[in-house]
Order: sequence, then C-alpha cells, then structure tokens
Amino acid sequence: MRNILKLVCFFLITIGIIPKEVQAASFRDLTDDTLLTEIHYLVEQDIVRGYSNQLYKPNDFVTKAQVAVMLTRALGLNTINIENPHYQDVTSANQYYKEIAAVQNKGIFDAAYKFNPDAPITRGEMAIVLNRAFQLKGSDPYYFTDVTEQTRGYKEILTLAHNHLVRGYGDGAFKPNNPVTRAQFSAFLARAMTLSKPHLLKDPAFLYTYAYYSLSDNKRYTLSYQYEQHDGKNDVWTVKNVSTGQTFSNELLYGHDRAYGQAIAGDANTHYDLYMELPLRVGVILHEDDPGVTAGERVTVKSTNGTVQAGEVQYTGVIIVEKRSEFSNVVKTYYFVDDIGLVKEMHNDLVVFELLNRTMK
Repeated sequence: MRNILKLVCFFLITIGIIPKEVQAASFRDLTDDTLLTEIHYLVEQDIVRGYSNQLYKPNDFVTKAQVAVMLTRALGLNTINIENPHYQDVTSANQYYKEIAAVQNKGIFDAAYKFNPDAPITRGEMAIVLNRAFQLKGSDPYYFTDVTEQTRGYKEILTLAHNHLVRGYGDGAFKPNNPVTRAQFSAFLARAMTLSKPHLLKDPAFLYTYAYYSLSDNKRYTLSYQYEQHDGKNDVWTVKNVSTGQTFSNELLYGHDRAYGQAIAGDANTHYDLYMELPLRVGVILHEDDPGVTAGERVTVKSTNGTVQAGEVQYTGVIIVEKRSEFSNVVKTYYFVDDIGLVKEMHNDLVVFELLNRTMK
C-alpha cells in the first residue's frame, strides 16, 4: 500500500497537478508579469497546472507531449475512441498516449515514424500546430528578418503575427528554430483560445444614456450620446447633460477592420485616449517600453468573454481592457460589448461611466 501511495504522489508531481483554485499569481517563480494574464487564464480553464511546490517553471522548455496534453484539454478532444497513431516511440504504456493519439487523429500533428514526445517544440512547429488546432485565418506582409518562404511554417508564422498572437523579438527576428518555454507556449495557447474580433463602436442608430462621474468637479451627471456625423476618419458623437442641455466635448470613435480608437474632441492629447489593434486576445497588447506617443503605457486585455453589470443589465461576452501608465497611479478598466460599444469604465474602484440605457432614435 505504501508503494502505491508513493507511486501516486510521484505521478501527481510529474504531470504538475495542483488544486484548480491555485492562481497564476501564486506561482513563486513567475517574476515577470508580462505573460501573467495568459497563464492565469489557462489555470482558470484547468488547462495548465503548476507543480506541488507552487512552481510553474516558466523557463523550462515545453515538450511535444506536454503540448499534446494542453491542446487536448483546450480543444476538449475525445481520448476514448482513438486510433493508434503508430508512432514507434509512443506506445499505449506512455502516460500521454491518449492525448498524443488524440492530437494526431485530429491532424494537429503529422503522421510520422516517431513523435519524439520528450523533445522541445520549436517556435516554427508551434505556429504550425496552433494554426491547425484553431483554424486561424489571415496573413499580413509582416516580415520577420529570419522568416522567408523557405522557412518551415512560413505561412503559419505570418498568420500568428496577423492575429497578434506573436510579436517576435526586438531585432525583428522570429527565431523559428528556437525551443518554446512553458510560459511562452502558455501565452500563445491562451491567445489563440481567446481570439476575438468584436465591433467596439457605438451603434449610430441608437441614443446612448450614461451615468457619468466627473473627476474634475466631483459631480455626477447623466449624459446623452447621439451620433452626429462621420468626419472622414471618426464617428462624431455629441454629448449633452440630460438635465440642463449643457454640451460637453464631442466624442470621436475610430473604427477600422484592424483597429479601434476613442478620443475627446478638442482635447490637448495628440492621440487616442485608448487605441487597440484588432483582433484582440487576452494579455498585454501594448507594452510600456514600446516606442511612440503611447510610450509608458501598458494596455492589457483581461478577458474577451467576461461579464459585467451596467445599469440594470448583466452583460456577457464582455471585452475587458485594462490601461496603466508609468505617469499615473490610476488604473483604467474598460468594458466593451460587441455591437454595443462601451458599457462601463472604471478608474481604480470608481465607476466613471456606466451605460444606463440605449434607445432607437
């Protein structure tokens, strides 16, 4: 009996099972918070698990067998009625046999003489399997300095870049032959799972009414937003105090197939208050070290399928975006709903905007 218990304990540690309630933030070795949102998401979905000593081992290379397990969980693949993949190095005695067979049966991994379950997966191979797993679409003339048409996974790498799942390195390289770490693959997988291309603009056919708390005078207002015109670049919305008819600065909303932006007309800023390239996925989409007018700001998509209460409505499928700045201690959180637009905005714990209702004109 004692030997059986020892074997069970060893098995649990080996595959990294810990209670589901352990959050990514509790892993003692996650010192860089850049990929924390993605890892947290996978932990919440019970797709990745740390080790029994609260370690995630983010810098360990992820193996092909581990990738098979994660993809099987992420896609909910059947592991009961599976066909033998006929890999010479993966027998039915292998603890990951069912998951490896499942991903091979699905066409995510090629039929081959060997699978090499303990070998690290490379960045180029990662691009191929993620494209197959999630049927990703689109490709930009996004050029990495070390990726050509002769590179294995060339099209798949460009598709990942098109969907903002990968960014490459500071020198413009993708490094397709480099092995992928546990943290990196967790991020790539979470991004693929949460990929979303929502319509974030307000609907011009509706009149929007918001509760607004003004930070400049610490007063509360009820504001109406009405579509006025398209100025050649932005949708222009007039903003009025419902009680007094007082006019506030117009709101400018920029909508494009590949981007969303919002700004206040006449504001001293020379850029959008919030600007996001589409499609969206969980994780950091703008880093404070990035150059340009938004330098010093970090924008993180916290969820592409969240929930929020605004007014008397409980919204689901909510895009939750967090914006931080090196120049302020205010954390701004935006809540968007597809085809409706912004339904709530918070500054730290203070609700600044909240959609009360919208009515047809």
